[in-house]
Amino acid sequence: MRKYILAGLFLCAAGIALIAGKVASAQSRKVEPSKDAARSLPVDPSDGASTFDAPAANPTDEPDKNTAPGPVAQSEKSLVTGLRFLSSKNYTRVMLDLSQETKFEVRQLKEDSAKGIPARIYVDMIGARLAMASKEAVPVEDALLRQVRVGQYSPDVVRVVLDMHRLTDHNAFILPDPYRLVIDLQGQKAAENGNAKAAPAKKMPASRKANLKEKKSGPAASAVPGIRKIVLDPGHGGKDPGAIGIGGSSEKDIVLSIAKKLAVKLKNEMGIEVVLTRKDDRFVPLENRTAIANAEDADLFISLHMNASPNPDAKGIETYYLDNTTDEAALRLAARENGTSRKNVSDLQFILSDMTQNMKLEDSITLAHRLQGSSVAAMSKVISDVRDLGVKKALFYVLVGARMPSVLVEMFFITHRGEGRAMSQEAAQDAMVEALVQGIHKYTESTLIARTL
Repeated sequence: MRKYILAGLFLCAAGIALIAGKVASAQSRKVEPSKDAARSLPVDPSDGASTFDAPAANPTDEPDKNTAPGPVAQSEKSLVTGLRFLSSKNYTRVMLDLSQETKFEVRQLKEDSAKGIPARIYVDMIGARLAMASKEAVPVEDALLRQVRVGQYSPDVVRVVLDMHRLTDHNAFILPDPYRLVIDLQGQKAAENGNAKAAPAKKMPASRKANLKEKKSGPAASAVPGIRKIVLDPGHGGKDPGAIGIGGSSEKDIVLSIAKKLAVKLKNEMGIEVVLTRKDDRFVPLENRTAIANAEDADLFISLHMNASPNPDAKGIETYYLDNTTDEAALRLAARENGTSRKNVSDLQFILSDMTQNMKLEDSITLAHRLQGSSVAAMSKVISDVRDLGVKKALFYVLVGARMPSVLVEMFFITHRGEGRAMSQEAAQDAMVEALVQGIHKYTESTLIARTL
């Protein structure tokens, strides 16, 4: 009997030991880093560290001014699926495609010449997972940015590292539908360096020169003020037709026709260089349109649209500049032009609080008033009973991040039988072009007067 008891105790102890061994083995596998995951982290040969060589912030580190509050914790991680950039001599925009909104933090690190490490700006996306096909560093090599590196810094953080030639002004924000993180890098303009060349005087018709009142005498004051370059943005395009009018006319076609005519007239009459965000029927993401204006170092950015309403009697002209608003009609219009929901437009408001210092707000308001006034006055001679809907503020994504005076013009309602039909015809389009030229000219007059007071 004693023999059987001892045997039972032995078997019981062996079972406990076996179970304990399996538990220990499972715990060991759980904490062991994956070899495949480790191989997916590209190595920076300059310092021997992984691609996420920017250290985690110390408790004493001050977060960068671009730190965003972000949403509440989400059950699913935001997937980082793509990386794009647009660059020029003095401006670079980096865009990362996301599956959903995510909180992010922006910090910067000075150059460490002793270790051969460049200045860096890095963005941590909290609650995110890297899902890009390639995890290799993306070379940019423009005047501001050397390369972009993206990687899974920790299980819950995707880090974007911008290896800079030098630290510069920067700003970051998220746009929805589809979600993308936008990082703007802005170099110092020639005018800010004191190296700007004087713009040549532009040839203007004598009738317009006569309207220009000089406030001071002397050679410098007599030069006609010129807008060196304007970026015109014909709204929508390609797969995005914009609003559809009676008879099947589309917003994208009308605004492109007007933009092309306006570009020719501005060049011929005012000697202004004009760049179009699209020259044909193609889709251009909203964030790329503003980036083109910044990359071109434009003096003005004008986005051209036609309005729409479920009310067939809605009519008139209105011009917008970028600013926070609580006006429900403006929020609904912005949602339509942004291709997003009314809620997402409201969520954009926190972005603007960090961007107002870069916005040419007063100049944008002046430009909006000059274009609105000229459009209403000139088009009243072509279309009867033109309704002046005024100058308003709204949250248009296409204006976010513009570093020059920028406005969005809603040129009548394509859904109104009379206005939609008229704007599909050459005569009304030509009149609208002339009205916009007059508005731009009046803007240059007002800015000259302001400078010479």
